[in-house]
Amino acid sequence: MTTKADLMTREAQCKSAADFATLAQAALTIDADYAKTLLERAEAQCQMPADYLAAAEGAVAAGLTDYAGDLYGQAEDACFDALEKAALGASLARTGIDPAKGRALIEEAAGEAKKLGEFLTLSGYAKESLGDEALAATLLAKVEAQAKTLADYLDLARTLSAEGNAGAARAFYQKAARHLDGMTETVAYAKGYLDTFSDRDAARKVLDNAETDCQFPKDFAALAAGYKALFEDGDKVAELMEQAAEFAMSGEEHLDLATAYWTLLGDRDKSVAAYRRALPEVNDKGQLLELGGFIAAKVGDPALAKQFYAKAEERMSAAAERLKLAEAVIADTGDKAYAAEVYGRAADALTQPNDLLSVAAEVVDRLGETARATAIYRKAMAGMTDLGQHLKLLDAVAAKLGDQAFAREILVKSSELASGTPALLDLGKRALAVLGDREMARAWFAKAEEQVTSVGEMKSLVAAVKTDFAEDADWLAVVEEKLAKREANQEKYAVFQDAEKGANTAVKTLKLIDAMMAELDDRFYARKLLLDAQKKLDEEGWDFSKARKLVASVSQHLGDSDWAIRLLKDAAGRVQGFANVIQIAESAAELLPDREQARVLVRELLEDWERQLAGLSERTAYDFSKLAAVKGRLLGDRDGAAAALEQAAEQASNHFAFAELARVARELGLEETVKALLEKAAERCGSASEAHQLANRLLESGFGQEPVRALYAGIKGRLTAAEQLQWTDGIVDLFGDRAWAEREFAELAGATQGTDALRVQRRRQQRVARTN
Repeated sequence: MTTKADLMTREAQCKSAADFATLAQAALTIDADYAKTLLERAEAQCQMPADYLAAAEGAVAAGLTDYAGDLYGQAEDACFDALEKAALGASLARTGIDPAKGRALIEEAAGEAKKLGEFLTLSGYAKESLGDEALAATLLAKVEAQAKTLADYLDLARTLSAEGNAGAARAFYQKAARHLDGMTETVAYAKGYLDTFSDRDAARKVLDNAETDCQFPKDFAALAAGYKALFEDGDKVAELMEQAAEFAMSGEEHLDLATAYWTLLGDRDKSVAAYRRALPEVNDKGQLLELGGFIAAKVGDPALAKQFYAKAEERMSAAAERLKLAEAVIADTGDKAYAAEVYGRAADALTQPNDLLSVAAEVVDRLGETARATAIYRKAMAGMTDLGQHLKLLDAVAAKLGDQAFAREILVKSSELASGTPALLDLGKRALAVLGDREMARAWFAKAEEQVTSVGEMKSLVAAVKTDFAEDADWLAVVEEKLAKREANQEKYAVFQDAEKGANTAVKTLKLIDAMMAELDDRFYARKLLLDAQKKLDEEGWDFSKARKLVASVSQHLGDSDWAIRLLKDAAGRVQGFANVIQIAESAAELLPDREQARVLVRELLEDWERQLAGLSERTAYDFSKLAAVKGRLLGDRDGAAAALEQAAEQASNHFAFAELARVARELGLEETVKALLEKAAERCGSASEAHQLANRLLESGFGQEPVRALYAGIKGRLTAAEQLQWTDGIVDLFGDRAWAEREFAELAGATQGTDALRVQRRRQQRVARTN
């Protein structure tokens, strides 16, 4: 028999409102006052509506209806969502405290509910707490309206079945059939009958009825998989696969068939045959690679797998894809000879050094073929352009091949690209570590000594000499003395090195270089700062005006034409339009220390633009005239300029264009070309207005009055009488020659009659007679 002492022992273990409420109900028959105390402790633990409901139902059981009403009120205040309101309503109805309000709350919750599970819970409350079958059915109808997928119906059926409502569960689950999409869901639907209802007959019927819906091999295969998984019916599986074979037409369908033959029947021969039929229509490289691996590793036909691999390889270009293919070949087939062919073709096709380094490393690691890897490493080196790539190659050759002769070649090539004390010291240390070549290391340490730009670099040099050439006391003494001098003069260097911190733009750094060179004339320090300025220029967003200042500084302070040329070529690759090309060409002509190199670069820039111009569909005469002008001005290339003007003449279509070409030819001293172009300009003038425009343009361009007068006079004969009047009128405006105009007016007056004669006379009086 339970005693109060037992209850008090249990009280110590209570942690929640529900715990205290449950214990209170157990205490009712033993000690009503103690039960009330427990309910009060339950209230103290309440936070959520469910806590208050547990305490309230305990209070109802204890006959404390007023207290229960107070707890229900607190529960209502804590309610936020529909289900909390519904739980409160169910409790009010179930305990009889306020069934009407309980119904109202459940109906209110039904109006707010949105999810399938919420309607299902509300339906249960309506049936169990209200005893309202009609409301429960209405809510279940909403559940059905929300159920759209097989998963919804499965969840619903499991819930109803778990609650002991097997009839409703089955009724709802049957309605899921209309929502099934495809054979895979149909099989899952059949499985639901087994899992939820343990009904093999219903599950079998679903599959049997589905057979008439099969239209494609994948449908038959999916259905066969269902018979195998749910009923282990091998005969039915074989029958369905025969039908699947009859429907297979496309490559994708043969793939479905092949996979099913293997996974369902384990029939290697039929699977291989189907994969062969599918191959011609499979074009996705990822799918081809995946299928090749499956056929090799699972189906066990490496020869067919290679055909899939080969087709995948035809569609590959990236190094990572090719390496993945070779890795798959080895892993799936173990055929290293074929993998070697894949690596070989990758090495032939790839050009980027980093890609080739990856291929070579794989050849060593996976095939152990050092000779083949060496050839690939050499191809990589041939395409390398910077020091970092060569050092990466050196590390690979040292680690993978141990080939000292090759390593020596790489180090020698690296030395041609290395600049600055840190890089040269690094090379020297590598020469010692990889080759043990002290002579080579000494030469690079010495070169590093020549290029020291700071106390820090000098200290690094001294440390290197002290570590690796400690026996050379004389050299050590020299570098230590240099360090001492550098430190003694460090105050000046410190000023500039501190100024570096504030030189946060390319332009500021270039100004700092000018000041440093004026004070210290340290070309090596200048090179370091120039490299920093170049880096800042790229980071800030490239701008030619800044790039030009960099070129000027490189030329002025280092006399390094090669570096300056690289900068100018980089600029040419960034800009568009001939105006920008001209700026770069003019900069080359003005700034490069080596005049011959300047001419070569200018010629290259103009030839490159000329090639671009030839490919433009909308090129104009003015494009070629500008090219001709620059060739003459920067290169003194009269022949090239004349050729460009010939091309310009082919594009010209009006008197303005030919006038411009004649102006350029005149500036270049091409007198015969000038005459020819002026004649063409005159030929394009079909009216007095155009003749006036041409003459005015030529006079403004600096042509003398005499040749322009002759050209203007020559156009007259091609004009009508009416046009000749306007042409004569232009003589005064263009040349101020009224005597000439008078003669032309007199000639026109004698050649015209009637109104035309009156028009000539009136114009003559206006332009000539009035001033005589």
